[in-house]
Amino acid sequence: MILGVDIAKRSKHGRYYAVVLRNEAEGTVERFQSISRFKLIRMIRRLQPDLIATDNIYEFSSEKRKDDGSLAEFLRELPSNTKVIQVTGGIKQQPLSRLVKRLNLKFNRFNPLDEANACALLAGAGVGDEVLFRKDKTQIKVSRARSIGKGGWSQKRYGRKIHAAVKERTDEICEFLRNNGIDFNLSVKKGFGGYVNAIFLVDATRDKIRLSSGRSGDVQVKISPVEREHIEFREQSELQPARKHTIVGIDPGTTTAVAILDLNGNLIELSSSRTRTPAKLIELIARTGKTLIVASDVNPAPGSVEKIKRSFNAILHEPPESLAVETKIALTKSFEYRNDHERDALAAALDAYRSREPKFEQIMKKIPPGVDPDEVKALVIKGSTIDAAISSVARANSADGTEQKIIGEETVDEEVLKLKSDLKEAYGRAKLLKNYVKELEEKLNEKEREIELLRLKIETARSHERKEVLREKELKKRDSEIKRLKGIIWEYKKENKELRSKIEELRQVRKREMRGEGIPLKIIEAFNKNAIMRVEEEYGIRAGDILLFMDASGGGESTVRMLAEIGIRAAIYFGKMSHTASDAFIELGIPAFKAEELDVRVTDEVALVDTNLFESAISKWNEEHGLKIKEKQKKWFDELVDEYRIAREKENR
Repeated sequence: MILGVDIAKRSKHGRYYAVVLRNEAEGTVERFQSISRFKLIRMIRRLQPDLIATDNIYEFSSEKRKDDGSLAEFLRELPSNTKVIQVTGGIKQQPLSRLVKRLNLKFNRFNPLDEANACALLAGAGVGDEVLFRKDKTQIKVSRARSIGKGGWSQKRYGRKIHAAVKERTDEICEFLRNNGIDFNLSVKKGFGGYVNAIFLVDATRDKIRLSSGRSGDVQVKISPVEREHIEFREQSELQPARKHTIVGIDPGTTTAVAILDLNGNLIELSSSRTRTPAKLIELIARTGKTLIVASDVNPAPGSVEKIKRSFNAILHEPPESLAVETKIALTKSFEYRNDHERDALAAALDAYRSREPKFEQIMKKIPPGVDPDEVKALVIKGSTIDAAISSVARANSADGTEQKIIGEETVDEEVLKLKSDLKEAYGRAKLLKNYVKELEEKLNEKEREIELLRLKIETARSHERKEVLREKELKKRDSEIKRLKGIIWEYKKENKELRSKIEELRQVRKREMRGEGIPLKIIEAFNKNAIMRVEEEYGIRAGDILLFMDASGGGESTVRMLAEIGIRAAIYFGKMSHTASDAFIELGIPAFKAEELDVRVTDEVALVDTNLFESAISKWNEEHGLKIKEKQKKWFDELVDEYRIAREKENR
């Protein structure tokens, strides 16, 4: 696809352009009388033409700034695989009118559309110099996508996380470039926990690097071509050779592969992509050469292959029957390919070429000097005889002014006699060869029958093997699931057993309580105010309750007074209680017993004390406590009497 551009008119709002779009793949020409600079850039980015042709590249600069900087702004907007051609030359300039006359083109130099069309035709013929704005290098910059911030408790941890993410993305890009055989230089700025940023200088153009700029999480990647310091020109040959006729093999699908051969069987292009659209595929094929044959490896050919064949008005090649995998491998064994899709596309193209190779060999034997073999082959493939094709190409060369070598009559006569002699010998050899070929064909048919039988046996065996593999896979999957479920069942059984045991213990506790053999206790984990308040909030502690402390350490007199305010009946405890707490219990008249002195049974959150033992302990404690109270009262009374006596003696004095 070639875009011819010429300046159309100027206005106070900027420049306008006349544009001619020549699409060689579709054979169409579109003309645009006047479009703005902005719309021109948008059209180029949408269509992505192979060439943009003009007679003066500075016509692309803005109206206000006619310099390299303004032109660079325009060139930066172009797709990386689009070339800009100045048809009048950049190194050795020539007038457009002279170039047009040389190619016998007619145009009105006062009509911008005619000039744009002439530029497109000249660029398509290889006239002009390419504008070099970018180097064949690309810069990839990996950096933080956000600022770490002004500071705070988590700043270092957050910075380490971001720097680690930058390093991880840098390593991924390194691996990608190495796997694709792309050379690069890398410079990094290290940070705490990773990289602050990393800059790749890659030895490849932007379109060769299948990575995209963008932001992901804490990391951003920016990919940009490396620009030259100033705009340069690359000198090209004035008229490039005509594009070759090609044979195109296509393997359509989610991943589309294409293989392109010339008419000598040389591989020109082999690639595959998951993201290539049909339009991009057609553009690639058109750019590579003149498509003569579009080939498929299956019969019938898919609809997408038919569509591409119609786009180029080419000949469709289908094998007699779909190519087997073994055949494809044999056809492509001398070539390198990356995946099965490329192999299938290449096999289709090679099958199309080899089916016509004997005819091509005949052409090469007959073709005289000065006649293009590719053109003759193309005509023969389209249906002409070899002699008619040679005559047609020779006449075309004469009409184009191509010099033909003239052979003298005597030389011709000698050549004729020699050819007749050679022909006679050839007929004799051909007869022998025909008989030999007949024998070989019979053997070949026999071998093909054997191969077909073996192929059927192999297919049957493979089918059986596939079924066995699937069966084994399903059995393994089922066994794994059974094992997993057995594990779950075992866990449930274990849990059920434990729960049953606990239920039985609780049932026994409840029986003892109902028979009056046990008194329920409220369990408190520790002897402190927090533990007491937690149980009081969750279960409630009422006057007359008996409390069981699992750990008696930690509490003091204030804890005992808290219990006295509630009005508990008694306290039972495990462990060692402080003297302060023990004295406080006695002073406040609350019985407190060690759990070891009573028959206390604890089950999860339920505890029970033997009724007889507890009541006996209470009676004993009350007796001891009563004696202590009497002793205390007697001591208090004696002290009161002594104080009274002393006071009377003082009065009598």
